[in-house]
Amino acid sequence: MVKLEVGFAVVSVLAVVTVAFLLRACSRRAAPAPAHRRDQERGRRTATADVEAGLHEAALRALPKLVYGEAVASGTAIDASTCCAVCLGEYAGGDVLRVLPECAHAFHQRCIDRWLRLRPTCPVCRSPPVPGPA
Repeated sequence: MVKLEVGFAVVSVLAVVTVAFLLRACSRRAAPAPAHRRDQERGRRTATADVEAGLHEAALRALPKLVYGEAVASGTAIDASTCCAVCLGEYAGGDVLRVLPECAHAFHQRCIDRWLRLRPTCPVCRSPPVPGPA
């Protein structure tokens, strides 16, 4: 009689564990992807869209550039900041800067070229760097 009760208890525990395992497996298949996985996929889609939306090399080369020391000495009209908003590095004499014609914001040439290849707007004011077609 004791063997029968022990056997029944073991079978009952195994049945409960099996049902719990099956319910968990089914609910995982039906559940949406975890948030971090959705964010990663969304980031990939955004990065792809940004690359396609950035400026082409010809448009980048057409943007004006100047040397920082010469611009200060000549009084060229650029924004009053003394650092690049992309890399946050201070400008030094001899640094080559690009000035966006529409907003007059200036950046290190290398920094803004990378930025504009990915995004078609100024990193400070989000305006387009070149005038749109009339």
